[in-house]
Amino acid sequence: MLIVDDSIVMRNMIAMLFGKDEQFTVVGFAVNGANALDKIVELQPDLVTLDIEMPEMDGLTALQQIMTFHPVPVIMLSSYTEEGSNATLKALELGAMDFFQKETLFQKARNVLLEQEFLVRCKTAMRKKLFLRNETSILGKEQSIKNHLEMLTFLLKMEDDMLQFHDELQQQIKQQNGLLKKFRKEGNQFRYTEWQGSLFNRLGVTRDQALGKEPHDLFPPELAAHMLPFYQDVWEQTTQVIDFETEWHGYYYLTVLRPMKRNGIVTEIISLTVDITESRRMEERIRYLMNHDPLTGLPNRHGMTKWMEETMARQERFAVVFINLDHFKLANETFGHDTGDRILQVIARRLRNIVIFDERSVFRVGSDEYVGLVKCQSESELEGFALTIVRSINQPIHILEHEIYMTPSIGISQFPQDDQDSETLIRYANIAMDYAKESGRNQVQYFNSQIYAKIERRIKIEKHLRKALERNEFILMYQPQVNLLENQIIGFESLIRWESPELGRVSPLEFIPVAEETGLIFPIGKWVLQEACRRNKMWQELGFPKVTIAVNLSSKQFYDHSLKDQIHSILLETGLEPQYLELEITESMTMDVQVAIATLNSFRNMGLKIAMDDFGTGYSSLSYLKEFPIHNLKIDQSFVKDISTNSTNAAIVNTIITLARNLKLVVIAEGVENVNDLQLLQEFNCDRVQGYLYSRPVEASQVPDIFARFAGNQVNMDE
Repeated sequence: MLIVDDSIVMRNMIAMLFGKDEQFTVVGFAVNGANALDKIVELQPDLVTLDIEMPEMDGLTALQQIMTFHPVPVIMLSSYTEEGSNATLKALELGAMDFFQKETLFQKARNVLLEQEFLVRCKTAMRKKLFLRNETSILGKEQSIKNHLEMLTFLLKMEDDMLQFHDELQQQIKQQNGLLKKFRKEGNQFRYTEWQGSLFNRLGVTRDQALGKEPHDLFPPELAAHMLPFYQDVWEQTTQVIDFETEWHGYYYLTVLRPMKRNGIVTEIISLTVDITESRRMEERIRYLMNHDPLTGLPNRHGMTKWMEETMARQERFAVVFINLDHFKLANETFGHDTGDRILQVIARRLRNIVIFDERSVFRVGSDEYVGLVKCQSESELEGFALTIVRSINQPIHILEHEIYMTPSIGISQFPQDDQDSETLIRYANIAMDYAKESGRNQVQYFNSQIYAKIERRIKIEKHLRKALERNEFILMYQPQVNLLENQIIGFESLIRWESPELGRVSPLEFIPVAEETGLIFPIGKWVLQEACRRNKMWQELGFPKVTIAVNLSSKQFYDHSLKDQIHSILLETGLEPQYLELEITESMTMDVQVAIATLNSFRNMGLKIAMDDFGTGYSSLSYLKEFPIHNLKIDQSFVKDISTNSTNAAIVNTIITLARNLKLVVIAEGVENVNDLQLLQEFNCDRVQGYLYSRPVEASQVPDIFARFAGNQVNMDE
């Protein structure tokens, strides 16, 4: 199975669902359609589950390319697309085998029947393969029996005229590395009447030694005792054809018996024995691979579920410790996949060394994900175990000339207090791990109801966010920026707000990170640029002063190569001159200094204004600041607030203003809320301010009123 979904939570939930049936093995994950196409070529899966709504390449586009270039059965999944929608019908038309809605499948209260239906429909999809793979190398015993029965049938057809087909018979036996035996019952003894084939060389018994002998004369007592009940069943016609396996001197053999009849009475038994040692070893290898990760050698989900169920049956307390490597994808892309594999192997070895006792086990359950299961008698013992994992992973990894540092995000759930179902415990530990990652990484989080509520809230936000744009649920608010020297408006900052019918007003602090993770930030960011430029042009046409409109960029937008062309098109479409659009970036976006400088220069060459927002809270080195082609420096409101009573903040703000003046940058102080703070900013020769003292962010319809308040320098400040 290949799971394609842009949400890590959903990828893990789908994987856990497949883990409930041993017929399924998850071989990989993809985060968008383009990634899925690469993974299909690399992994050759039997079935793909494909999300419809994804960034970069959506599910329908990916499905069309999959069916064209790499046909494989596909099950479509969606967060909100209805079963009878156009998107669903289009997916089925393009070749998808089936469709499931995630919200129905993954309910808070598990629906076992629906889960079973999903797995059955996945199996049905695989039976409708668009292409077949040669699987004879992994069919093991069943295929061997089938082949041998066909061989035996062929031999029996030649029985009437054995002399005529003697050469063909010998050739077939030789090809099978087999031993053809015939025997009949004389009194209470079975005696061999025929014995030929190359296999007897290994047994050390010649034809002359075997003819007329019974099994006890030729084989060890335990082997003969094993064979005789099968001989008796066939002779008594309990069954028409019977097969059994034997092991002798480290080799495995399969024997097929079939009775020969005359007038309905059994007169002789024909037996074909072949060496199936390689098949058995292949089966054992496949069984091992089904239960172990081939890269690290750690057991996989199948062994993990068995461990948990056996421990729960004994009512022993244990914890599920879900471990995810922070920024592994970045390391994989930076150092290459071979080094990435080495990292995973090193981490696996370290974890295995921690869990050397029977009451602790570790499993690899995903690309860079491991699960530790530990029987613990106390919270302090569990905390010590988790801390040991963190310290072990934090140790540097030396690969070739590289010294690589990894950190883990760890989530923990416990039996029996958190839940008494193995799959639910894994899911809860996964949720706690996601929360650890969101909370800053390199830490341990224990599952609790508050974490579950936050993750549930995030899933709801993601679900409704996907439709928010097309439903026109976003609005832009505008907060004026004031020139202190002239007491005039010189610009507005545009601030996005989301009014969701289902969730109410959602803070940007909540939905912007979700938009960035899912890729929805690109269409949302484009809408903000279009709306802000359109509004500013409209105010200009109404005769209001020409001022700049500031738009905040996300880091993903900033590093999007198409952003420059997008802005150029929007300016042409709205008619706004470029000098009236200001792009606000944050310090964290400039960590890749050379790329940042090149990108900012391209914006400046277009005639756009550039402001660095939240200055003082981020990364920027002063040695690089002078290199950035920016116009305005915005002092973060955390420094500006209460500077009239906080001497430390006042000193910081004064220093930043002095620095900016030396660099010939315009300073904008954010978060100005009272007159005393404003007067101190004026003493520091601050150029511009923005804050509740002048106006809260307002809707577009109220902007003309703000212009009117500032006309003639008559300004009534907000209380």
